[in-house]
Order: sequence, then structure tokens, then C-alpha cells
Amino acid sequence: MINYVRKYGSAKTIRKASYWRGVVEFVILLTLLTTNVSQANAASDWDNALDDINAIHGEYTALQGVIKADSLKIQKLRKENNDNLKSVNVQLLTIDQALLSRLKAETEAVRKKHAPLLEQYSTLSKQSTAAKKAGDTKSATLYDLKRNKLKSAVTTARVEIKAKVDALANAQKEYAAKTKPAKDALAPIAAIKKQIVAGNKNLSAAQKSRSEADTRYKAAVKQGNAITAAAELKLSYSHMGKIHSMQLTLYSWEQTIALALRTAESKLPK
Repeated sequence: MINYVRKYGSAKTIRKASYWRGVVEFVILLTLLTTNVSQANAASDWDNALDDINAIHGEYTALQGVIKADSLKIQKLRKENNDNLKSVNVQLLTIDQALLSRLKAETEAVRKKHAPLLEQYSTLSKQSTAAKKAGDTKSATLYDLKRNKLKSAVTTARVEIKAKVDALANAQKEYAAKTKPAKDALAPIAAIKKQIVAGNKNLSAAQKSRSEADTRYKAAVKQGNAITAAAELKLSYSHMGKIHSMQLTLYSWEQTIALALRTAESKLPK
């Protein structure tokens, strides 16, 4: 009996030990397999990221060139527009300026020449009115006589002044009529320039975001981190797309200004 227990009890213990050894071996094997799968997945992600970088890099470089070219186009057209706007404004200022300046000077001169006479006439009228209110008939009559003696000269002076004032007003009206078509053509430019200012602010913000993403991309490349590099390159490329779209809008606004300037130039008096 003792031999039986020893025999079979020992066999049971052996089977139990064998079972747990199998479990341990399985866990170890599962751990190794999981680790290998994780490493394989990581390697696969890194390879996929590298493929993404290679796939986008050509388009990224091409878009960089387009953005640079567009920037130069915008700058060139903007400078031309600014120069042309100055030129048109100078031409508008020179139209009939000799005539207008002469008439303004003549009007001022004739007013200055007759100012003492008109002032004297006005003073005598006020003095006469005040004397009449005070019941001083004698003084009122004296003031009336002095004033009436000047009436003919005052009338002549007023006619002369009015002639100069009317001549200046007519010249100014003619100037306004001559320059109206060109000025009307220039009118929309101010509003477009405000749009351009706002557009430039948005463009600067997009360029800043793109530059930050590009910096992170280059840092990831230095670190050998293909996954982060791919993500940042895609983000930078996305910002570049927005920048390109903004540039197209800015260029179209500059083209609109250029068209307005050409129209204004064509409507300047010959």
C-alpha cells in the first residue's frame, strides 16, 4: 500500500508540475510573440510613414516653388499698382491747376482790394440803424448820406467780386466734370486695399503656422522619427495649400486694382 501511494502520488505531482511548466512556457511564448508583433507593427508604421513622406515630398517641393513664384508676382503687380496710382493722382492734380490757381488768386486779390470799402459801408449802415433806434435823426441822416455816397462804388465792387467768384466756381465745376470719370474708376480701390490689408494678416498667420510645422518636421527628421516627421510634413503641406489659395485671392485683388487704374488712365482728360 505504501508503495502504491508513493508510486501514484508521485505520478500526480509530476503531472501537476508538468502542467504548470507548460503554462509558464505558453505565457513566455505569448509574450515573445506579442513583443515581436508590436515590434513588427512599429516597424510597419515607421515604413508607412516613410512612404508617406516620399509620396508627398515631390508635391511639397513643387508647391513651395509655386508659392515663391506667386509671392514675386504679387509683389511686382502691387508695386506697379502703387506707382500707377500715384501717377494718376498726380495727373488729376495737374488738370486745370494753372487756371484754378490764377482764378483763386484773382478772387482773393479783388476781395482784399475792396474789403476796406465794404467794411466802411457796412459800418455806416449799422451806425445809421443804431441812431434811428435811439431817435437820433440828425446822426442817422448823416450816416445815411455817407453810406449812400459809397453805394455806387460798393455796387461796382460787389459786381467785380461776384464775377471773380463765379469764374472760379465755374472752373471748379468744369474740373469736377472733367475728372469725375477717372475718379469714379479709382473709387473702388480704397475698399479693395482694405481687403488686401486683412488678407495679408491672414496670410502672415498661415505662413507662421506653416513655418512652425516645417520646423517640427525638420526636428523629427534629425531624430529619425519618421512618424512625427510625416505628420508634420502633411500639416505643413496643408498650410501651404491655404497659403496658395490666399495668394490667388490677393493676386486677383491686385488685378482688379490694375484694371481700375487702366480705366482711370483712359478717362483722364486729353
